[in-house]
Amino acid sequence: MRPVPPDPLALLRVPGPAEAYPAEPSDEEVARQVGLDPRQVVRFDMNTLGGGPLPGAARGLAAYSAARLVEYGDQAYRRLRAAISGVTGVPPQRIVPGAGADELIRLVTGMTVGPGDAVLVPTPTFPMFAVEARLAGAEVIEVARREPRERQPVERIGSAARVNRARLVWLCSPNNPTGDAFPRAEIEAMVAALPAIVVVDAVYQELAEASLGLGPEALSLVPLQDRHPNLVVLRSLAKAYGLAGARVGYLVVAEALATRFDASRLPLAIGGPSEAAAIGALDEPEVARERHRLMVGERRRLSDALAARGWEVLPSVTNFVLVRPPTDAARLADALLKRGLVLRSWSSGPLREWLRITARAPHENDRLLTALAEVGERP
Repeated sequence: MRPVPPDPLALLRVPGPAEAYPAEPSDEEVARQVGLDPRQVVRFDMNTLGGGPLPGAARGLAAYSAARLVEYGDQAYRRLRAAISGVTGVPPQRIVPGAGADELIRLVTGMTVGPGDAVLVPTPTFPMFAVEARLAGAEVIEVARREPRERQPVERIGSAARVNRARLVWLCSPNNPTGDAFPRAEIEAMVAALPAIVVVDAVYQELAEASLGLGPEALSLVPLQDRHPNLVVLRSLAKAYGLAGARVGYLVVAEALATRFDASRLPLAIGGPSEAAAIGALDEPEVARERHRLMVGERRRLSDALAARGWEVLPSVTNFVLVRPPTDAARLADALLKRGLVLRSWSSGPLREWLRITARAPHENDRLLTALAEVGERP
């Protein structure tokens, strides 16, 4: 009698269907869908840094020898850590590199929670926090804003974390998709009060610095880690350094956690070409800051233009803005998509009447404003 093969789904640790990250279509897919050349597609939906690659990143990548592709790189990432340390002032041993923020979200989640544990996620926010928590078998406790205009519900977040005994709390600051940020004093109060690992996703911090006209020290959460070692800071080069395609991110952890986190990360997750581009970009921080100022200026220009047209525009300290048009958001997004202009929209939930728009290069933003006049965004 032939043995009955096991059900492979029953062998998986996480029961039921896993919630996947809502992936956006590629430029080629968008172009094929609307009958355009991929070069005509402009992504206002990805929050990436407009204006093309930073010169230092391009030089770093060009200098990477193809002959090195057959060899492994430095597993300790000594040069990359030194470059990050030079920009942030964080000791290299407290920097944990990874293949973009996504891998590091998985690393933190897997090290902190498992089946039966609770993870607290204020919403709306970056979906990967909840996706990775559920993959780890944890329960996701969502603290939702009553509507997008509401300020971050700090008291409700803290209360829900305590009541549900959350082991892991995610705070996105500045927050995607709303563009606002927690005051540092509120973050410190929450970290001090909760017996949990509190991770602040600060991948838009450099853009907040440019928006507020502040230096890196003014918004840095790293000094808090000396008093609150349960605070973990997530950073990325995807947004601020225009390296979304390179997949380079890092955690900043307290000295007490550094060895454990570094031992748990994947070795060589960042490829050699990506590391070279990152080191090149980090070598010119003032060039990056000038780009941040440009993109923040463009975000303000877009916001003012849309507000003048009667749109509701939420305050933002990032390179993107959450807006509510005076007509059906889904219809408007579809009309712009036919012109190769991709905006972030939501088909359901509290954001279904809203759009998120990333500021890009001036000529691309002009193209968007012209298209809005053509399609007629009024009711």
